[in-house]
Amino acid sequence: MQGREALVQELIEGREPVVHALWAHQLVNLGALKTTRNERVQVLFPGWLNRMAGPDFRHAQVLLDGREVRGDVEIHLDARDWQAHGHHDDPAYADVILHVVVRGGGGDVFHAASGRHIPELVLAPGLSGELMDFLQDAESMLARYEDLPGRCGLRAAISHQDALGRIIARAAETRMRLKAERLAGAPDAQGAEQQLFAVIFQALGYRPHAGVFRDLAERFPLEKLAPLLDLPYAEARRQVLSRWFGAVGLLEEPLARCGVAEVSGEYETWRQLWLRLHEPPLAQGLTRGGSRPWNSPERRMVGLFHHLYAQARDGWFKRWLQLLRQLDGLQEADDFRKVARHELDAMFDTPTWEPWRHLVSFHAPPTAKAGRLIGADRVSIVMANAIVPFFLAAARRDGDLELERLIYRLFIVLPPEAPNRKTRFMDRRLMPLHPFPKNLRSQQGLLQIHQDFCTSYDVGCGTCPLPDMISAAANQIGDAADSGAARPKALA
Repeated sequence: MQGREALVQELIEGREPVVHALWAHQLVNLGALKTTRNERVQVLFPGWLNRMAGPDFRHAQVLLDGREVRGDVEIHLDARDWQAHGHHDDPAYADVILHVVVRGGGGDVFHAASGRHIPELVLAPGLSGELMDFLQDAESMLARYEDLPGRCGLRAAISHQDALGRIIARAAETRMRLKAERLAGAPDAQGAEQQLFAVIFQALGYRPHAGVFRDLAERFPLEKLAPLLDLPYAEARRQVLSRWFGAVGLLEEPLARCGVAEVSGEYETWRQLWLRLHEPPLAQGLTRGGSRPWNSPERRMVGLFHHLYAQARDGWFKRWLQLLRQLDGLQEADDFRKVARHELDAMFDTPTWEPWRHLVSFHAPPTAKAGRLIGADRVSIVMANAIVPFFLAAARRDGDLELERLIYRLFIVLPPEAPNRKTRFMDRRLMPLHPFPKNLRSQQGLLQIHQDFCTSYDVGCGTCPLPDMISAAANQIGDAADSGAARPKALA
């Protein structure tokens, strides 16, 4: 008993990562434990370790008195931390199915936003003195757990490499098809250009700003902006940006200070232009946070103006279609990736004189180093979320098989966006031994698999069908080889 009490005391004194490690590796004697509801607990899958905001483990599978429950697990040293940390009214914790603590309180915890009582599991009675050995090695234990391949990755490692390639390619095409189906409208040429404008504008916003940018495209559609874009460059810039900045609430008050004198004068000009329009602001205003300063909505809007002025005045649809056909003709070049990146970046080029290359907001001091307003990573996201699905939808709507084939050819070879949390997760779980070349298709395929399997509450990791799908694909390849058919290529 003394050893257990000492262990509990060690854990309570600020060692929550140790409890995470114990839960991840299931080093607690759960057989002797029941929840505060007196339910027996059996863990089928402890969940994916979450280093970001939100519950500590996502998408766990647990049996409570034999009843399977899927959801998130939150871990605390003390039961009172649930309330103290504000989880009771945080929507991010609405899917928590089990509150795991070292030292217990008085029963269930309550999540007000969902109206649910959540069972609590107290670990202290199931701890043993032998676990003291792990106290100094918690982070490395968590790192090992985080790097473990999933069942899918283990199956892929022993299967024909082309099998996983087929599944990723199929998932990628599904993802693009679903995106294209959401863009199936646009009845005429003017409607098509407006739709393209809207999806590009939306894709330029990170999640906190995407909806606002879509609303801006609807408030000031391309047909209203076209006369402004025919004005001389400086006047067009004033007219367009005063509308966008004003509508999202950035021009409400006189500017108290700005580190760039030129921008201070420009701000007041924009503000007066906006006030004379007597336009109401958007119902949904900008929110701060959720993206890096260099990705600020101000920088994205200025960057989009330059793209519009350079490309849209002579026919936006026509200009993008011309570029896609140009890239298709170059894809056999040895340095295609470099050429494609150069051509795509040129579509969103910003003049070197633009003061916003050194600014992230009106109030922040200027930076010594200039930065692209729409960088290579965001251009790749625009390609994945706007250009490829838009032109695929247009090709299918018009019965243009040549354009559809062109889009799929480019989909295979275009460069991807930078790795993100989801793709890194998939690299560790699904491809520990045989990573695939990074391109737009492979990345989109991994994101679709993550959505369909790793975050689906209809399918838990312990019973996920993906490993069997990999085996089935491998068997098909083997059968084709036995029959003398040509061996399929792995994912390009």
